[in-house]
Amino acid sequence: MVKRTAIMETREHATWYLKVLKENGKVRNRINEATSRERLLKILNEFVEELQTRMKVSL
Repeated sequence: MVKRTAIMETREHATWYLKVLKENGKVRNRINEATSRERLLKILNEFVEELQTRMKVSL
């Protein structure tokens, strides 16, 4: 039960922090569907890579 609670709280915090970024709806939805730490980390890492790619393109 503790693990599930931790995942739920982490999802809440992650989506709250991402709220300020543009075009974040898809990643926030994916985060809210994550049921494991590994899946949550994968989603966040993929989003960071996507942001880095966007930054390179816009330069």
